[in-house]
Amino acid sequence: AHLGATLLLVQAIQCSTMSDGDGSAWRILRWAEHAVVAGVLLYGANKLLEGPGLKTNVMAMAIRAARVVPGGNAIMEAQQKEAVEAIEKMVLGKFADEDKVREIPENGRSPENIRALLEEWRGKEEDFHSGKAFGGIYHDGEEHEQLIRDTLSLYADSNALYPAIFPGLRKFEAELVSMTVSMLHGGADGCGAVTSGGTESILLAAKAYRERGRALFGIEQPEMLITDTAHAAFRKAAHYFGIKPVMIPVVGPHNQRTDVKKLREAMNANVVMVVASAPTFPHGCIDPIEEIGKVVLEYPHAGFHVDSCLGAFCLPWLTKLGHVTKKFDFLVPGVTSMSADIHKYGFGPKGVSVICYRDPSYRKYQYFTYTDWSGGLYCSPGIQGSRSGGPIAAAWASVIHLGQHGYLECAQEMWRTFTAVRDGINAIEGLQVICEPDACSIAWVADDPALDIFKVADAMQEHDWSINRLQLPRCLQIQIGHRSSFDSKAFIETMAECVEKVRAHPERFKGGVAGIYGMAADLASAKEVETVSDILHSYMDVLLRV
Repeated sequence: AHLGATLLLVQAIQCSTMSDGDGSAWRILRWAEHAVVAGVLLYGANKLLEGPGLKTNVMAMAIRAARVVPGGNAIMEAQQKEAVEAIEKMVLGKFADEDKVREIPENGRSPENIRALLEEWRGKEEDFHSGKAFGGIYHDGEEHEQLIRDTLSLYADSNALYPAIFPGLRKFEAELVSMTVSMLHGGADGCGAVTSGGTESILLAAKAYRERGRALFGIEQPEMLITDTAHAAFRKAAHYFGIKPVMIPVVGPHNQRTDVKKLREAMNANVVMVVASAPTFPHGCIDPIEEIGKVVLEYPHAGFHVDSCLGAFCLPWLTKLGHVTKKFDFLVPGVTSMSADIHKYGFGPKGVSVICYRDPSYRKYQYFTYTDWSGGLYCSPGIQGSRSGGPIAAAWASVIHLGQHGYLECAQEMWRTFTAVRDGINAIEGLQVICEPDACSIAWVADDPALDIFKVADAMQEHDWSINRLQLPRCLQIQIGHRSSFDSKAFIETMAECVEKVRAHPERFKGGVAGIYGMAADLASAKEVETVSDILHSYMDVLLRV
């Protein structure tokens, strides 16, 4: 439109000067026209080449054009339908269900019948029990797992909302907080609360810092500083609590850690929360927490949260063993809160995390109280009201059972597996581990332009290996747990075979999961958030459909 208007103006001036005898005005305007066109073309070329690159930018322009071209939306909807069908096949296709229950049965079933059904569905978890699928389960020691199951059963009918009725749960929660804070060098004033998982811990920290910023500093337009490598739960917290997320870049493609210089430049009077990870979920990198702590100390209105949901019950023991030397916890001046999942490397049951604070002056802002309810005085330390006592009791049992020596032994064994996988991947021609990971997670890219990393994952899936597919940059990822069923040697050997298989026959892996993830990664790079969100909505719809 701008180009068209400029050319029309030039043409109008040309017409008004055509009577010049020497034609000089005409020549000047013709050169001006050429200059305008050249400038627009250069600008367009620059826009195509900047950021994620030519391919992605061209695709983004094509998608945006398709939205306004007649019939374009129908074509896009058809493509999305194909993606949804592929998702349905991925989620549902492998497990036929001939006994769907859509309404409450008129007559209840017998316990024997129900147990048989439960055992049948647990029996479908072949990939998990073979050690080839991670599933967010970090430990498979039978004695420890039996203790977890027994404790869950024993406390199945308990509720942490009523500490006077279930006094054991109050004891277990308080001691879990104390043990976790102590492990993370929280000091005598360290405190916290047990939550339902890492997401709730992160939500509560964000809520606390928002309330603190408002109460102490009058901040009405709060901001949090995070990187794209920080857990997505921070974006969820920002969305829920009306906090503006300010994205801080990482150092570079081969160093996926927070750029401290850029973070310092982003600090301002509205920042209530600064986030770092120890380590990041995608790449296993510990952010430069000591450097960030020094920056945050200059801004008393900003709290500094270290998300260690992944590493809190692993890094302290790796530090004692000498494998990790970076400081990441309350030993760093400036760190005011941490999130620590017991259901990860604490080897507890799913649904238990701890949100830790340097002192109670921060924790009080996460609480909710209501004094004018007709049902009585109401208060809750977290988001939930009623809380099942089983996971709390079983998490306490897990930590008490393993003890420091048990965690140290597990950490040493995991480190051996971690280094074997890391070095094994780097030894495969065409693959490269990203940014020298510190612990827990390993991510790798294809450094051969002809090799599609997502197709490698599809090839691995043919051998029943389940691997996380990540984006920005496109890469594969695995977390290292304490799983005796995981065979690191077989994993590396199969990975090398699959790389060669994809090189030899890339056409075999055009569709499937590689196609879905490849499309989603391209769309994400092109900032086509709406299209990707539609696909994710469809995925969740599939999960929730009988």
